[in-house]
Amino acid sequence: MIIFLHNRILKNEGIMYRLAFGILLIIHLSGEELSAGIALNNHHEQDREELLTVLPEKGPYLSCVTQNSIIISWHTAALDSSLIQYGLTADCEYELKDITLKTAHSLKLSSLLPDTTYYYRILFGDLITQTYTFRTAASFGKGFKFTVIGDTRTQADSHLAVINRLIEQNPYFSLHSGDLVEDGFDEAQWTTYFAIICSSATCAPKIPFYYAIGNHENESPLYYNYFYLPHNNPDSVESFYSFDYGNSHFISIDTEIPYGPSSNQYRWLRNDLLSAYDKTYIFVFIHNHPYCAGGHNSDLDLRDALSPVFESFKVDMVLSGHSHFYQRNGPINGVTYIITAGGGAPLHTPAESSWTVYTEKSHHLVQFIIYPDSARFQMIRTDGSTGDDFVYFSRERSKLFFGDANGDTSISVSDVVYIINYLFKSGSAPAGGVLIGDVDCDGDVLISDIIYLINYLFKSGPSPGC
Repeated sequence: MIIFLHNRILKNEGIMYRLAFGILLIIHLSGEELSAGIALNNHHEQDREELLTVLPEKGPYLSCVTQNSIIISWHTAALDSSLIQYGLTADCEYELKDITLKTAHSLKLSSLLPDTTYYYRILFGDLITQTYTFRTAASFGKGFKFTVIGDTRTQADSHLAVINRLIEQNPYFSLHSGDLVEDGFDEAQWTTYFAIICSSATCAPKIPFYYAIGNHENESPLYYNYFYLPHNNPDSVESFYSFDYGNSHFISIDTEIPYGPSSNQYRWLRNDLLSAYDKTYIFVFIHNHPYCAGGHNSDLDLRDALSPVFESFKVDMVLSGHSHFYQRNGPINGVTYIITAGGGAPLHTPAESSWTVYTEKSHHLVQFIIYPDSARFQMIRTDGSTGDDFVYFSRERSKLFFGDANGDTSISVSDVVYIINYLFKSGSAPAGGVLIGDVDCDGDVLISDIIYLINYLFKSGPSPGC
């Protein structure tokens, strides 16, 4: 066994490096000895042939979990078909295979049971992984737990320490607020990233990750080649997307492409928030930050463009990265802004502002425990101690009436007068958020909205709203 493994590694120094690094990380993460040996398995095309238990080049890692499906991905050094064995027991009684030869593999398991633990393993060449587990998404009325990390680039040891704590929390899934690596075009940095998150059976092979792309990914094709994320927008791209989990709605925004009122991303965001308005919680995760004291400071263009949208649609929290520390700001006009960018990168020194509630320079993760009407939030340092800790109660979301500027739940001439006073006489902003007055959905409240309302009220024009 040892001679066989040694000879195989010598044929490819890249494989030798990946296997050795993976073994060291497993030992570091779990403190347990690596058990690598011969496994007997009923392979679809082999009759109990001896298979070597190892890791693929990258992976496995999970994404896009629902109550009835999940995507499992991995990368191999050589062209191979894609084969997963899975089931409700460690015997992995089901099998899914794609005979197409490739190095980047991704299979979607469907027709699964909700909130259920499944076992799976991957076969490639004459090799087999260990048996892993995953859990399908929780049902609407059941509580769940998720974590958030960000800016994991540059310092592998610090990243690994954060991952250790994330594993201990055993979340249903995790969000990442961007800057996974320092240079999104550097293949070696992606190799290190996957070695860290995939070498423990209880991290990426068990926990689905959702990402918001950061400036250091730089829209690299490697990012999009590696990750299989939702693409539920008119552009059918993975750079911005949303998903539901339990009673909550999650939105990933790409701050590296246009996001202003004339952009496709902005129009999609408004429509997505409108469709998710009845959810108990709405979370946005994003790399750059509209509000930040210290580090890179607030991105005022981002604030001007998107904070009115967050406020109008009563987003609960905006989770961002970019400045390498922890900070909770607000609520500001009803929205809480959290910076969680202590995932491994060199730390910045935070400052404070009038809207800063808590800030700290440390490597950390954040954890949410979601209940039907409240959420427990904790910032957890790499030594396991807790910093910021609070309970958040869900917001009441009254029905949205675009054009109802005065908030009386009807649209009339008084709303036209209200908007005129707002635009020209320093009157109050439209009730329920500025964008309630944006009846033509161009991203701002202008004279055109007054004309639009007049046409609606007196000339049988189209109804206000997107």
